[in-house]
Amino acid sequence: MSQFGSIPFLFIHGAAGSKDKFRGIEQKLEGIPCLFVDLPGHGENAGEACCASIEEYAQWLNGHIGRQPVIVVGHSMGGMIGMELAAHNPYVKGLVLTASHYELPVHPKLLLQLVEGTFPASFFRASYGKNVNEDLLEEEQRQRNQVSMQVAHNDFSCCNDYKGKASFAALKIPVLALYGSEDRLLPAGALENAKETLPDAQCEVIEGAGHYVMLENPEAFVQALLAFRKSIASNLVF
Repeated sequence: MSQFGSIPFLFIHGAAGSKDKFRGIEQKLEGIPCLFVDLPGHGENAGEACCASIEEYAQWLNGHIGRQPVIVVGHSMGGMIGMELAAHNPYVKGLVLTASHYELPVHPKLLLQLVEGTFPASFFRASYGKNVNEDLLEEEQRQRNQVSMQVAHNDFSCCNDYKGKASFAALKIPVLALYGSEDRLLPAGALENAKETLPDAQCEVIEGAGHYVMLENPEAFVQALLAFRKSIASNLVF
């Protein structure tokens, strides 16, 4: 395998999630190396304390990948962590922001409901496109019930507090921003603002998907990853 071919995709999940949000993706990538991580307090690392900020999550992840060249794929909160990781680790050779942005404000009412121990059903449903597969929704609800409200509140607070425009604007690596056409969780004008802030960023909209692009349309998601990987192959510096 060539040096480029050995570079893995590093997948970072979003708020109140786990690496299972990328289930099935490795098989569809057909031999391309992949690394999937559970952030502290999540999934297989549920026994660890959550980090208190996006920057702390990035520092934790930086300590785990060290000098391993990677192409980071971050979903939602994971995309912001990816921005910070790329800003401080030269071994990040590309960044895919999946349903993510340099700011993800969270409504105070949602944060209050999480403190009170409730994850609003309306917010859960709004995270997916209108024609989402019902079996997928049922599986997602089962997983949602396995995450504590404390972890969810911590993560959404991290998203709300993060101001990453400067980090995003300073990126010197290839960036692909993927958006679901029915995503109701990102700030209005996120795509346009991203393009204005970082004109060299590639932007792509996946039709019919909501916030969980990789689950709702995994085929289009994988094709976008493959095309991005191919586009940067000749430009990587080791």
